[in-house]
Amino acid sequence: MAETTTPITPPVTPQVQAYLPSSVEKKRAVVMYLLIGIIWWLGKTDQSEYESFHLKQAMGRWIIFVLCLFLSLILLFIPLIKYIPLFVFLGMIIILGLCIKQASDGKFGIKKENSLSLFAGIGEWILGIFEIKPDKQ
Repeated sequence: MAETTTPITPPVTPQVQAYLPSSVEKKRAVVMYLLIGIIWWLGKTDQSEYESFHLKQAMGRWIIFVLCLFLSLILLFIPLIKYIPLFVFLGMIIILGLCIKQASDGKFGIKKENSLSLFAGIGEWILGIFEIKPDKQ
């Protein structure tokens, strides 16, 4: 006699849908990396999670940029290291390009492999100090 076996089906795990921002949200996120974009978006109360993340990241990037600016003003008067601020600003421009690329690709989230998430943490800290909590859609 031949035995019949029933196939064992693996347990079904629910699929997690990845959030895909619309093209309008992507454009808004790119504008946030300009200083005028931050000022404009702080007044808005209806932001998606994607826009909120890029607002925090843009604020953190601008805070670091201003701190580097003040530090470089001091370093300009020291003859041996007066060219170091130039390299710092070139690095900040490269980071700006990476942030804009990340925003236009629709990527967001704080992950360990994402080294740019440092800026989002700083931006969230600044928003927390001033108690700015935009409503999520």
